[in-house]
Amino acid sequence: MKKFLKLFLLGMLCFAISQLCLRLPILKFLNNSLLIYNFQILYPLLYGFILSLSAGIFEEGCRFIFKDKFLKDSKSKLDAIIFGLGHGFIEVIYVFAISFNSLNLITNSEIFLGVYERILAMIFHVGMTVLIWTGFVRNKKYKYLILAIMMHGIFDYLIPLKHIFDFNNFMLYGIWTATCIFILIFIVNINLGGINNEKF
Repeated sequence: MKKFLKLFLLGMLCFAISQLCLRLPILKFLNNSLLIYNFQILYPLLYGFILSLSAGIFEEGCRFIFKDKFLKDSKSKLDAIIFGLGHGFIEVIYVFAISFNSLNLITNSEIFLGVYERILAMIFHVGMTVLIWTGFVRNKKYKYLILAIMMHGIFDYLIPLKHIFDFNNFMLYGIWTATCIFILIFIVNINLGGINNEKF
């Protein structure tokens, strides 16, 4: 139990460092630049992709570092799942915190979509953690890191694409749902070895 709590807390710390301490402050600093503002206006598709890819670089990069430096002996699928849940949980708290003041302005349908989106995000975070763990187990850690970064970037890129091309929520959430179903199948079927792997 202590081991799982440690993994969960490390997952939370991983998100806090990668996003709250690094990526978001850097983006806030850069967004004060007139050059970045003009780039965003002139090249919204490219800017949206870079912004989305940065989430993959920081989050998956930090996840990779935690696995490589602090969790070298952690090889089971269950370990990866617990770490991923911690990573996703703190993001839920962060999203709720920044949305708290506007809760009275949100409709019931928007609340439902928000909750559903967080569920999909949790599945995604767990899936990316298992993917990073898989790279270490198969001695292809950098290959799987790049794959995780690209998947994360594409997953997030759907948000700016929606705003730019104004496609509906059904399409956005449909793609996300299909992706997360694939990720769940991957999580269930992947065999990493280690304690508590096959029976979870």
